[in-house]
Amino acid sequence: MWKSRRLLTLLGVGAAAGFAAVILPMSSAHAAGESGGTSPVPGWDGPYETCDGVVCLVMEPLTRESVGRDWSYEGIRPWITDWKGDQLYNVTLNGDEVGGYNIKIEDFWNSFYSTSAYQFGDFIPNADTPEDLSVLGNFGYLAGASMYTINLFDGAFTNVTLNGVGPHDLNYWIMSAAGTTYSVVTDPLNGVSAGLIQFGEEAPQQLWNSLFHSWTPEIPDYVIPNDPFAVLDFNPCDFLGGCDVPL
Repeated sequence: MWKSRRLLTLLGVGAAAGFAAVILPMSSAHAAGESGGTSPVPGWDGPYETCDGVVCLVMEPLTRESVGRDWSYEGIRPWITDWKGDQLYNVTLNGDEVGGYNIKIEDFWNSFYSTSAYQFGDFIPNADTPEDLSVLGNFGYLAGASMYTINLFDGAFTNVTLNGVGPHDLNYWIMSAAGTTYSVVTDPLNGVSAGLIQFGEEAPQQLWNSLFHSWTPEIPDYVIPNDPFAVLDFNPCDFLGGCDVPL
C-alpha cells in the first residue's frame, strides 16, 4: 500500500547533474517510476505525477540545468545516497496548470532503510487558478504541509506521516508491518482523532472515533509527491540496464 533517505561528502553545486550524466547514461539509465516513463534523471521520461480524479500534482520537467541548480547529492557509493532538492510541482485540473507548490525534498537511501521528507511551500496561483480552491480537493490545501516516509528492510516495515493536509489541516499516521496496517487520523485544531486497523486484505476495523462524524476520512496517499529521486539508489543492476554495464 505504501511505497515508498542524510550524510557525508558534499559534492558541490551542480554535482547532481554531473553525477547523473556520468553514472546514468541516457542510453541505458532506468529506474522504477510509478507513472509514465522510467528514468529519474534530467529530461528523461516522466511525467512524475499523482492524481485524485482529474486533479494532479505534477513534477515540473527535469533538465540537466534544473537538477544542477535545484538538487544536490551527498553519499558514499554504493552504501549511502542523500538527494536534496527544491522542486516545483504544478497542480493541474483536467490537464491545465492552475497553480503549484515549491517543495523542499530530501531522499535518503542505504541498504537497510530509506526515508523521504517533503515540506510544501505556499500555494502559487496563476491566471487559471479557480476562485474556489475546493475544486482542487486536497491539492488546493497543501500550503505548509509536511510529509515523511520511512521504509525498513525493503518494505518489511513502513511508516508514513502526513501533516497539515486538506482544508481542515488533518494529520495522518500510517504504520504497516507483517500484513497489518494501523492508521490514525487527527484533527489538531479540535483535538479529536480516529484510529483504524487492517489485517491483510480484510476491511479496516475502527478502533475509536472522537471526530465530529461517524465516518473516518480516507488516507490521501495521493498527496505524497511522485518523486523519482526517492528510488535512486546505487544498485547497478537496477539503474544501468543490468550488471553488464561497467561503472
